[in-house]
Amino acid sequence: MTEPAHSRRDLIIIAFTAFLNFTGLTLAIPIFTPMCLDQAGGILAPGTAMTVRTTMLGFLLGVFPLCQFFTSPLLGALSDRWGRKRILLWAIAGSFGGYIITAAGILAQSLPLVFFSRIVTGCFSGSLAVTQSAVADLSDERSRPKNFGLLGAAFGLSLFIGPALGGFLSDPDVYAGFSYATPFWLAAVLAAFNFAQVVWLFAETLPEERRRQVEFHLLVGPKNIVRAFAAPDCRRMFLVVLALSFGFNFFTQFFQVFLVEKFQATRSQLGITLSYLGIWSIMTQALLVRPVSRRFSSRQILPVTLLLLSLSFLLLLTVGRYWLLFPALVLIPVFNGLSNPNLTSMVCGLRGRQHQGEILGINQSVMAMAQFVPPLIGGYIVGHHYTLPLWITAGSIFLAWVLFLRAGRTQP
Repeated sequence: MTEPAHSRRDLIIIAFTAFLNFTGLTLAIPIFTPMCLDQAGGILAPGTAMTVRTTMLGFLLGVFPLCQFFTSPLLGALSDRWGRKRILLWAIAGSFGGYIITAAGILAQSLPLVFFSRIVTGCFSGSLAVTQSAVADLSDERSRPKNFGLLGAAFGLSLFIGPALGGFLSDPDVYAGFSYATPFWLAAVLAAFNFAQVVWLFAETLPEERRRQVEFHLLVGPKNIVRAFAAPDCRRMFLVVLALSFGFNFFTQFFQVFLVEKFQATRSQLGITLSYLGIWSIMTQALLVRPVSRRFSSRQILPVTLLLLSLSFLLLLTVGRYWLLFPALVLIPVFNGLSNPNLTSMVCGLRGRQHQGEILGINQSVMAMAQFVPPLIGGYIVGHHYTLPLWITAGSIFLAWVLFLRAGRTQP
């Protein structure tokens, strides 16, 4: 299918909207860990025990996806009823408020206020389900993977820019006026700009005749997930999503610990490594997803990429020198970048077009569940040995591959 010019324009605007959202979120990646561990200028009182600091860090990281778990399917389903644009504007406005509260809480050194801000930001971060629904509105079965690849590229670019910029803006050695709060002021500015560009440029992708009535209550997320896992046509595919996301989040949360413990990596080396992964994520989405998706279907791609992604993490365990990591690391964003848009495309096709917002909201909520557990138990696991998260990641994604092969025998 050849996309009309207006559809291509709308897709670019949706991807830009997602990029601004992702950048606001990724600015925080290098902030919370040093802020919780800082004995002098952090959020916790000097002399606080390290176990308390790491526990608070885990809760700060974990409460965000916990809130996503409840609100993502709600926002997605509401976008099926009231349209993508209106719900997206609500989500961006909520994120703006969350960033302002975070900055104020940090300046006031108020841990309860920072926790509250994470709840607010997490509740409104489910806008990804809405942007995915908008992409799905403009796609057919063949074009969905490459169009979802645009969102993957947006995330990759934000992962390259956001953490580096957040670390720079939080460092008073760079400029005396910078603090842990500064990146969140920038995130608020980006959210305000994003709100304005959605108002003026974002075209509604869901026509009135395709909208439907939905439930509206706080437990719609858990209720929909129970319903999804109970349905034979959805259960195995969502188990694949859960296993893949669970494993990959162990990697993202604790890979830096692996680098420090095994290679004594410096802060600059950690930044270079993260940027390197971000660059390859961008290149995968920009150069590989579209041509591969044109030649092969999602059902043909995923059995290969999931298995190779699982083996890629085991390969990292064999690397003996820091510089040898870089050729091995290329495999992770490549295989993950090919897996995610194709898996999202298959999830999107589980139900009819009129249910895309709901099904993608459930998908986002399943992913949020997989993000919540690693921060809470990962510190304990890393305490036993720094390589265990990589083993768990490889095993979980291998399980996703097995589950996908079984799902392939039952899916039409």
